[in-house]
Amino acid sequence: MPDKDGIKAVRTTFRIIEELRCTERKMGVSALADALDLPVSTVHSHLSTLVEAEYLVQCDGTYDLGYRFLEVGGHRRHRTRLFEYAKPKVDQLATEFGDEVSLCVADRDLGAHIYISRGEEAIRTDTFTGIRLPLYATATGKAILAQLSPEHLEAILGEIELISLGPNTITSEDDLHNDLDRIRHDGTAYDRQERLEGIHGVAAPIPRPEGPSAAIGVTGPISRMMGERFERDIPERIRNIAETIRIKLRYS
Repeated sequence: MPDKDGIKAVRTTFRIIEELRCTERKMGVSALADALDLPVSTVHSHLSTLVEAEYLVQCDGTYDLGYRFLEVGGHRRHRTRLFEYAKPKVDQLATEFGDEVSLCVADRDLGAHIYISRGEEAIRTDTFTGIRLPLYATATGKAILAQLSPEHLEAILGEIELISLGPNTITSEDDLHNDLDRIRHDGTAYDRQERLEGIHGVAAPIPRPEGPSAAIGVTGPISRMMGERFERDIPERIRNIAETIRIKLRYS
């Protein structure tokens, strides 16, 4: 039978890590204890263990996330053939189009952007390599949802709320299903200010013989993502790239 105290301790550890991640600043023991409603002694014990394991760093009485998390994430990413085959293509598209290009994989009900490359004309938003975003509100996310079995899709939709994130977020399941049907037919997913105001995106699914569903997408400001470039040129190119990656994954 699982050690309930041990499970509680693990949960406390991750609560501390998540608090440091969400606040995006260094915190002291007392501040963390107050934020988590935990005894100072408990928080201090967990912090000391995390520092010893090199997952946190301590400086002048405050604590912050350590770079070992990047090492762990990097190992996870490099163990996948998807990253090996897709990274050069992501870089190629970023150079070709000048915008932000990302490789995204399903991570439960979120899309993990495991690699992002930016061209010369790309604008900085809130995205970074490793960020996880709601699947229903991005082009890459919807390209992933469109690949799922009906049972898997319904299980995910049953766990989330389609809340509005941008001016045109799809908040109706019927509308989302209609959009996913179109994506399955056309092979292209679009984001028209669905997560961020002023930002459009287009993506293509990357079916995989094993592992979670994936997608490759291009995002940029409306001024660059419009007309034939948005509706034809970029979609055709990323569909071809996605197909190349799919073939490599299947036969290599």
